[in-house]
Amino acid sequence: MRRFGFLFSVKFWAAVWIAVLFVGLLPLPPAVELLVLVGFLSHAAWFVRGRLRRTAQRRALALAERAEEEEYRRGRRRTLPGDASSPRPARGELTRH
Repeated sequence: MRRFGFLFSVKFWAAVWIAVLFVGLLPLPPAVELLVLVGFLSHAAWFVRGRLRRTAQRRALALAERAEEEEYRRGRRRTLPGDASSPRPARGELTRH
């Protein structure tokens, strides 16, 4: 694990923000209260954005794997069952554009 890997853990930030919000209950100047609120909201947005990004990556990976599996199945259906050792027939010469 990285040296400061704990900074990216949810448990650490939950504890830090609970402590900060309890300090925010003290009679503080409005500027400090605003700073606490902006910090909390920006950190929450950063966390949610990271979760959404990871979800999108997982969904894209699953979609790519499904498409690859379907392409593999489609290729297996084209070959003749009794003639698995022979090469696939070429459709023609490939032209590079």
